[in-house]
Amino acid sequence: MTLVIDNVRIVEGPGNPPLGEGRVVIEGERITAAGPRAGAGPYGAPIEVPPGAEIIDGTGKSVVPGLIDVHVHDASDANMALYVKSGVTSIRFAGGQQRALLQLRDRIERGETPGPRVFSCGHALDATPHVWPGSYAADSPLEARRIVRRAVTTEKVDAILATHRITRAILDAIVDEAHVLGVPVTGQLWSASAREAAEAGMDGLENTSRIPEDPGFSHERLHARHSVSGRIATLAHLWSTADKYRLEDIGGLLAERGVWLAPELVSFEAWAGLSEKEVKAERDWPQGQDPRVTQYDRHNAYISSEWTKDDFAAQAKALEAMKEFLGAFVKAGGSLVTGTDLGFGGILLHRELRHFADFLTPLETIRTATRAAASALGRDDLGQLAPGRTADLVLLEGYPSTDLGQLRSVVATIIGGRVVYQRERAAAGAPS
Repeated sequence: MTLVIDNVRIVEGPGNPPLGEGRVVIEGERITAAGPRAGAGPYGAPIEVPPGAEIIDGTGKSVVPGLIDVHVHDASDANMALYVKSGVTSIRFAGGQQRALLQLRDRIERGETPGPRVFSCGHALDATPHVWPGSYAADSPLEARRIVRRAVTTEKVDAILATHRITRAILDAIVDEAHVLGVPVTGQLWSASAREAAEAGMDGLENTSRIPEDPGFSHERLHARHSVSGRIATLAHLWSTADKYRLEDIGGLLAERGVWLAPELVSFEAWAGLSEKEVKAERDWPQGQDPRVTQYDRHNAYISSEWTKDDFAAQAKALEAMKEFLGAFVKAGGSLVTGTDLGFGGILLHRELRHFADFLTPLETIRTATRAAASALGRDDLGQLAPGRTADLVLLEGYPSTDLGQLRSVVATIIGGRVVYQRERAAAGAPS
């Protein structure tokens, strides 16, 4: 099947800046052409419409690469459908039961349930005692290598997630083994610092990783609060009192070593109760009794269950400090990518992008969820509208390259050349 999106504004195509009056040709699962429909320019010669192609009129619309969330947990069918409705075409589970996630991937690929591409880190790696149930115990470098090899070769994970109590010595073994096997390593680290993670060759770091460095925080103070709630509170105090110049130094090192960051700012504000009213007023937020809302509320309450008034105040300050750090990190050449760590497919991803827009241009913001996030997945065939790339893309009303809010106005979502969501069909009550 050949599909053509005609007379459309191409955002994140093979040229720069965005191209108006463009044409995208999709044959099977691949983009075979993307460029001007008439005339010549930086995109090259005009693109012809192949005979017999199905044509989608893109007048007044834009096409962007499919959006990507590199840190999710909710595997419900309702959440999968909400992802594609929101223009999210790829997600990566950060921990979870690998067998169940592979079954979910298979059901989506067979077309039994609508949903995005599913990537998975499988079970997280942690040292004993585990912070989260179900984690694999990597208590020595040798055991860490065995776990990584089994996860990649037998359990078929797409990445390795190193967490919490993993030390530098064990982290070295994890990264070395994973890279030999050709998979990336991401993490939420506490015992090992971000500086140690960069030196070990980590590919990425996510929300609760210990990035700030403060000599005033003794080892005893860093590890005095053992629970998840206490540790995240300690992290907030680290961020809220962090020295700007020390942050610039560690940010420069992370950028130099090519360590991408997925800060998941929406998770911090949710745990602190800073966004509840706004989030629950979002379009597509579930109404009535919905188990996803119950789970969301319980999780946020659990994370903040041990916080004092000072801890809550530190969270608000920490959020602003993180944004300032991330802006400097990007200016230093660092790669920022989108993740949420929470459910409600796509709703919170768009909110994360709005946070990024506080210190990035609209185009830079879009790239965090497309090209940069695809690279974090290790899938450079995704994230850009160019010949030879996989045809994961989203058709939108308006022009998000000038008005980022238009990313929410999804007309159609296409994954692997197949239309998996159409607004008109959904509005009419037909299967999308």
